[in-house]
This record gives sequence, structure tokens and C-alpha cells, in this order.
Amino acid sequence: MPIYENDEHEYLNAKVKKLENNSFVNGVLFLTEKRIIFEKNGKRTLIRASPAVTEVNVYLYNVENSTFAMPKFPLFTKKIFSFEYYDDNNKLQRIDFAMKDPKTWVTQITRLASLAKKEEATKNEKEKIEEKRREIEMAKARAPKANIGMAIFGDNKNKNKNPYDNLKENIIDDNTNGNFPAKNTFNCPNCGFEVDNTMMYCPNCGYKLK
Repeated sequence: MPIYENDEHEYLNAKVKKLENNSFVNGVLFLTEKRIIFEKNGKRTLIRASPAVTEVNVYLYNVENSTFAMPKFPLFTKKIFSFEYYDDNNKLQRIDFAMKDPKTWVTQITRLASLAKKEEATKNEKEKIEEKRREIEMAKARAPKANIGMAIFGDNKNKNKNPYDNLKENIIDDNTNGNFPAKNTFNCPNCGFEVDNTMMYCPNCGYKLK
């Protein structure tokens, strides 16, 4: 019996014969809400024994189609169940099994595969959104932080006006005579923008000068 995932439940199992190179291989076929699994029967002889081997393990979201064939004289010939799926190289493969009730398997696989495809599509979409969110956060982390917190308020007439032009902090009051000291220009230590000694903050990057 295969090992299932924590949230995986078995729906069907049946003894089947897998068609392989014009011969049949005995085993057990399992169906869950996630996978189709075929275990080849083990062998036991007087000398040694070999365990069962999982030969088919296909997730339902990769299943493209499932069909069955009923012979005219079912008592004397085998009923064939087939399903097609995309392998790891995205190539369409087909597997045939001889079993007693292929119609039930086709009905259940068609239903469960449809649900599995929708769930996988939703999962992939969520992963894309999460990846985009991480890219945005990384871009924000790499962006310069000098202008963080600066904002321009007002109508469109003032949209090009520097927010620090009217700040009282940019001008040093002379409390003794009400006159402004002589301006001496120099470059902002943070961005190199030309400023003068009457400014408390750089009008270009917001760096505190005094």
C-alpha cells in the first residue's frame, strides 16, 4: 500500500493488470483526490522475496483524459481502462489497465481531476502574487531612504514647490535686531546639493544641516 500525504484520502483501489510491452503486469491501482498510483505486486519464492514496487505515481492535475473500453463479450475478454497524462517533460503519455469496473474509475477520475486542476491553478496564482509582493518589498528595501517621509500637499499650482521653502526652521532668526545673517553657501554633506548657512534642512534631500 502506498504512503499517502497527511491531507490525502483514498477513494478507490482495485486489482488490475497493467499493459506493458504486449504483456500484463499484476498489481493494485489506487485513486486518491490527488494521485493515481499503481503498485506492482511483489514476488515470493522458496529462495527469496521481492516487495511491491510503485510504478505509476501521477498527480491528477496532470491527467488530460481517461477512457474505458467494454468488449461485446465481457465474460471472455478484459475491460480496458486508460488514462493520459503529462509527464515531467510535458509530453503526453498513456497507460492501459485491465480491470473489472473501468467505468467507475473514469467517472471518479474525471471529477477529481477537474477539482485538482482548479486547486493547482489557484495555488499557482497565489504563488505568483506572493512572489510579486516579495519583489516589491525587496525593491523598497533597496531604494534610497533619504526622501522617505517627504510629502507635497496642496493644489496643482504648488505641486512643483519644494516643501522646505516655507519652513521657519530653514531660517535662523536674529532675536537681537531682526536681521538675517549673511548667507554662506556650501554643499549638503548627504547629497551635494548647494545650500547656505540659513537653512536647517537640505531642500533637496531633507538632511538636517544644523
